[in-house]
Amino acid sequence: MKTSALRNINVQLGLLLLLCVGLFHAAVTTIFFLTQPAPGEPRDLSAALSVAALTALDAASAAERPAIATAFNANLPGFHVALLGPGVAARNGGQPVYFQDRLPTGVEIEAHDGDKRFSGSLHDGQKFELDAPTRRPGFPRFAIVTLGFVAISLFIFSLWAALSLTRPLTNFANAAESFGLDSVPAQLAETGPEEVRKATRAFNRMQHRIALMASQRTRMLTSVSHDLRTPITRMRLRAEYIESGDTKLKLLRDLDQMEAMVRSCLDYLRGGFQQEVVALDLASLLQAVVDQFGDMGADARYDGVDHLSVLGSPDDLERAFSNLIDNAVKYGKSPEVRLWESDEAAVVEVVDRGPGIPPEKRESMLEPFERGDVNASANEGFGLGLAIARAIVEAHGGRLTLDERTGGGLIARVSLAKLNSKQNETN
Repeated sequence: MKTSALRNINVQLGLLLLLCVGLFHAAVTTIFFLTQPAPGEPRDLSAALSVAALTALDAASAAERPAIATAFNANLPGFHVALLGPGVAARNGGQPVYFQDRLPTGVEIEAHDGDKRFSGSLHDGQKFELDAPTRRPGFPRFAIVTLGFVAISLFIFSLWAALSLTRPLTNFANAAESFGLDSVPAQLAETGPEEVRKATRAFNRMQHRIALMASQRTRMLTSVSHDLRTPITRMRLRAEYIESGDTKLKLLRDLDQMEAMVRSCLDYLRGGFQQEVVALDLASLLQAVVDQFGDMGADARYDGVDHLSVLGSPDDLERAFSNLIDNAVKYGKSPEVRLWESDEAAVVEVVDRGPGIPPEKRESMLEPFERGDVNASANEGFGLGLAIARAIVEAHGGRLTLDERTGGGLIARVSLAKLNSKQNETN
């Protein structure tokens, strides 16, 4: 068989199964032959003792039989023969005994209680009862122990072999799960069956292509940022020379919208992954963001704990919560920012008293360029605020969800992993 065929996972599993079945069959066959009696060897020791005792009693005289019975009972544990006196009835309703043909002529015996007790008569009519539990031919104890050991050994071997075959698949799945654009992808070792090797090789090539595309996108974004902002700045300078006040204001407003759109698109495409994360006080950050909106005339207020530490990028988290509060100011009124902690997470809720979002549209509203009203003007945003906020929150290992406020309005709920005391000391 060629080496390439042996690398096939189906071939390896088939060979493994064949090997396990063959080993088990060989063990059973060996035990079977080892437990077979030699020619002339009694198959059952209890039956042999019963035959010997009855033969001796049948050959002895009536006066010698009690002494012989006493000797047998005293020297053979678990064996007991009783000679019945005249007029004492023996047990009735017995079954034939399989060693009857080995007894002397004239000796009759029958079994009771499943070959555990016997009764019968000698050739001269002497009645007897015999207790000698017999053991049918079968595997001895060592054979059962050996079979159990072989079965357990084969199970352990099969488990180890199966894990050896599936470990490359597990590593492949873990690598795919941990793949991201925020780190340099590591090449996965090409091990295991041929099918897994091919998948790993394709995955490594895919990682390389995606990393190259991400690098090209970053360079393109830098170029777009420069190329678009430069003409916008020139147009803004030229607009200053326009004498018509109304035309000048409209042109400057359009330029502000263009610049805001460019900035929003670049922020979303960057994804908020570039900043270094540090331990920060989320309560202080939220209070600072709320104060900024208050300085601009918004009726926003903070209601939450005084201190709660998380691990994150201050600039990115400030941008995310600013987007959420800005949406609450635009589409609602009197936004309220709440901060509380659960067992494992820091929970931020931005609550407004606006029209809210229908349940069927909440998930789509977190996608880029989605706005609640298709007829909304550009002055109401570009549909990137929530998308940018979600990208930043998910980059921090958190989750952003939209929910309905009791009494009308929307709740934008952010869950972030809080920093425990040990992590806080480390950072």
